[in-house]
Amino acid sequence: MSYNAYATLQKAAESPRDLEIRAISFVTRQLTDANAAGADSMSRIRALNNNMRMWSLLVQDLSNPDNGLPEAIKGRYISLGLFARRFSLKALTDASDLGVLIRLNSDVLEALDYQRQALAA
Repeated sequence: MSYNAYATLQKAAESPRDLEIRAISFVTRQLTDANAAGADSMSRIRALNNNMRMWSLLVQDLSNPDNGLPEAIKGRYISLGLFARRFSLKALTDASDLGVLIRLNSDVLEALDYQRQALAA
């Protein structure tokens, strides 16, 4: 089986939580690379744009009445998402350290991974 066919099958078998984890991991790696000394401006712009897009999608999903998370948790994640979008937009126009976004995304990843492991047990 070719790698592309395997990758397609793997993606089809992923749960929504797995997809969220993979997307947040990808964007967080981009932010980390863009925050490193000597990173080029296009890497920073791409990472921040992807972070804003990702959080916009997450906020949209959290705002959907069919989202099964408890309202209190949805509200907290929406607040985090709005903060991440504002900070990302601001960081596009100045030299802000991206550590805040990296930590935020890493904390969300940790929580999602914990929930995934708890459900699997």
